[in-house]
Amino acid sequence: IFLLIKSKNKKAYDIIFIFLLTIFVFNLFDKTKSYKNIVNFEKISDSKYDMVNVVLLLDEMSGLTSLESQSNSGKLFVSEAKNFFKDFNFKFYSDINSINRHTLHSVSAYLNLTDDIKTREKVIKKSHNYFQEYVITKSVLFEKFNDISIYQNIHVNYCNFDNITKCESYNIFKDKNFLNGFKNNFLTKIISDWKINGSIAAALSWRFLRQVRVIDSKLEPEGHKATFGSLFQDLKKDIMSKKYDLIFVHSLVPHTPYGFDKNCNYDGKRSILNRYTPLEEKIKQHNLERICVIKFLRNFLNDLKKDNLIDNIDLTVLSDHGARTKRKDPSSELSIFYARKNSSTSFKEIKETKIGQRIFAEQFNN
Repeated sequence: IFLLIKSKNKKAYDIIFIFLLTIFVFNLFDKTKSYKNIVNFEKISDSKYDMVNVVLLLDEMSGLTSLESQSNSGKLFVSEAKNFFKDFNFKFYSDINSINRHTLHSVSAYLNLTDDIKTREKVIKKSHNYFQEYVITKSVLFEKFNDISIYQNIHVNYCNFDNITKCESYNIFKDKNFLNGFKNNFLTKIISDWKINGSIAAALSWRFLRQVRVIDSKLEPEGHKATFGSLFQDLKKDIMSKKYDLIFVHSLVPHTPYGFDKNCNYDGKRSILNRYTPLEEKIKQHNLERICVIKFLRNFLNDLKKDNLIDNIDLTVLSDHGARTKRKDPSSELSIFYARKNSSTSFKEIKETKIGQRIFAEQFNN
């Protein structure tokens, strides 16, 4: 286009005009990027369940024996986690690994109750929806339940099954409750909405305005951290409704980019230039994020306990893979978080080396 303009040829200007007009008209009629394509639905169900299984999958949450846990900040996290487990009678695994460092391999195995790394090839397909990257086509886990509530992100669509009663995809066009510190202003909304459309101008504006701290990002994955508190409010509503026998959540917390400060408020400047952060600082910030996750979980369970709902759940909190702060290091890439509690569990640490997908399969095949 630059060369055509420089040529100062009338025909060149005609070409540019026709090109821009064509793109403009196409965008007027193209519905590919319409917000209506975001997968969100809720079916009417008369079912009532006194007990609900809750599976909370925390993306990139490293385990208690991971590389990240060996530092001083990591040891503080381990202490916070174990105190949390003790206070709420969790059974937890301190030395547990995923079969793979990639989400699709890990999650497809979890959902099909296997530790076969080749499961991804059989049950994961590319999505044709602009707002979803992949879709899962089979889940042995989901087949065991009747009414399922899903909270998902842009990476994987879990909702293509008849027994999914409710599907809540992360939706930037929907009003949300943000954590303290998030710049929830008019420009944040407009620029984030524009950015998701995919234009170069939008991407540059979004990136520059974040850098100079005029806006924050409502997009994934930043938006998951900024709305992490409201996620637990939604989960509580689902538990109270007794409409579901399984609630499955895949949250991009504590996945990079970073976002929490020491008070677990949102700090958008921590989400910028993460790839250039020195390893020591990455580890320190990841541990801060993990400590905040424990804080949110503690508040959630205390809230359920206050309303006599805590004995109505069988809660599994786990991760797909490690933090991956150091590439090609298994203790950073594969070490995961795995803990479970219900009304009959008691505080117990399992120190033997385990595979997360195998434990998950045993748990739901019993």
